[in-house]
Amino acid sequence: MRLTALAALLGALVLSPCHAFALSDALGSWGNAAMQDLHATYDQGQSEVFIPGYSWHDPHTYTAAKRAQLNDWAIGLGWGRIRFDDAGNSEQVYALAFSDSHHDVEPVVGYAKQFIARPFTPNLRLGIGYTIGVTSRADTMKNFPFPIALPLLSIGYRRFTLYGTLIPRFNGSPNNGNVVFLFGGLRY
Repeated sequence: MRLTALAALLGALVLSPCHAFALSDALGSWGNAAMQDLHATYDQGQSEVFIPGYSWHDPHTYTAAKRAQLNDWAIGLGWGRIRFDDAGNSEQVYALAFSDSHHDVEPVVGYAKQFIARPFTPNLRLGIGYTIGVTSRADTMKNFPFPIALPLLSIGYRRFTLYGTLIPRFNGSPNNGNVVFLFGGLRY
């Protein structure tokens, strides 16, 4: 649990504006531009509350016995800032924690970028993009924080957005990966 708290603290420090600019100097011009972009998203964005909801475990990857043991309801809470650019695409900084597949708390701190289409009405948004961040899990590296990079899809209407990501299978062993994680976001 201490490592989980450490991951959350590290994420909060990275997202804080003062620390972000100090870190950007160490990363050079590319890092400086990235940190300024993160800072702008945090400062100019709208707040969004996240409600983690459901984890679907691929029945072709997991045995029936293992699926019966896993937690499908990823109950938790999160908060972030979202900013739409001039083209209507979005950037987010966020932090959330939820009950993972093994009923353990999983914190995530990260950044997301989505390219948004508004096919029928300005109020309806379809998004495709990615998220990068830091998480920790009891079943992976014993809660030691590690980086993640995942695809991110969304469908939104007005202030509500349903997000989904896929945690892919990285090896051929059974009972891991191919998990679809769904969560909702409400801007306020």
